Amino acid sequence: MLSSNVVASIQSDTLAYWEAEVEKPEIIGIAQGKEIGHKLADLVDDKTTALLTVKYLTKHQRDVQGRKRARSMGDVWLHDNGIYHPVNVKTGIVGSEGQPNIASLKKVLSAIMARQIDSYYLLIVKMHISASRILPSVYLVDMLDWLDYVTFDSGPGQMMLKAVRFFREFDPSRAEPLSIKDKVRRLMDLYEDGERRLRENRERDLERYRNEFEAFMAGQDLLVTPETQRSLRLQ
Repeated sequence: MLSSNVVASIQSDTLAYWEAEVEKPEIIGIAQGKEIGHKLADLVDDKTTALLTVKYLTKHQRDVQGRKRARSMGDVWLHDNGIYHPVNVKTGIVGSEGQPNIASLKKVLSAIMARQIDSYYLLIVKMHISASRILPSVYLVDMLDWLDYVTFDSGPGQMMLKAVRFFREFDPSRAEPLSIKDKVRRLMDLYEDGERRLRENRERDLERYRNEFEAFMAGQDLLVTPETQRSLRLQ
């Protein structure tokens, strides 16, 4: 895990950086335009990752040819206490939190059990955009200590942050760092629950299609007509 001093330093440096950046015309223009989310998120992610790379000892995961991996667990890996820690940079806009993807649960779980990581950090730069100003705030948390605010969809295999609830209830003083075995146990519980729900959903889908299939095969009128196309809402 990152030491408390390093966590405090990263939060302070990132906040100071974005308090200055949001005054620049480039950021103001994006915030006042259309499709703010993706444009601002890409910019904030890139600039924040570059900031960490300049100010801290960092590395990136690379493939066997030495190319930076597009789907690394961390946007950047930050050195502390003799090892590197994955840090995933996320951008949030107040009022548009949703449930952003965090990482592949199986990838994180496998990395912990392979003794490659003991934490998984989210560095969240959140923007409150109003007509008069942009106000940034910064969160740096080991999400493995906040798994009550994580859900898992076994279809795509992604963990997702319950962002609205997380930001509403977040209180750093409530953090109770888990042992590495507790982290693995909680992740395994998430994984098994996601697989159970996926099986149940697939069984429901299969049963529905079986019923529709049987009704279709028993039918006599199989022509496509204007009436059968009506639900397509073609205009």
